[in-house]
Amino acid sequence: MPIIYTFIFAIICYTIINPIIRSKKFEKKEWIENINSRYRMVNDLKNNDLLIGKTKNEVLEILGKDFNENCWIKDTWCFTAYDPDNYAPLDHYEFIIFFDENGVVKKVVHQLV
Repeated sequence: MPIIYTFIFAIICYTIINPIIRSKKFEKKEWIENINSRYRMVNDLKNNDLLIGKTKNEVLEILGKDFNENCWIKDTWCFTAYDPDNYAPLDHYEFIIFFDENGVVKKVVHQLV
């Protein structure tokens, strides 16, 4: 029975710690040049509110042009952020930026689609 508890504890620790270890600080050049690195940088963009309050032009300067416009609703931009450890080619994450009516970022979301 202790082996089962140890195994369960290890799984819980892995699911909590793994995303933290895999995250990395946002780097503009790497974001634009390497689409596979985006998944690891979205937490920095989201958790540190690096885009909140920025205009569409400022976001374009920071993240580049590789996005889908009006992807969820009007005034949203979606950047594909593949999980390099996910082997299912159909599953991917999107980093979604929501703009207000003035074209200013009001929230960002990272979601599996």
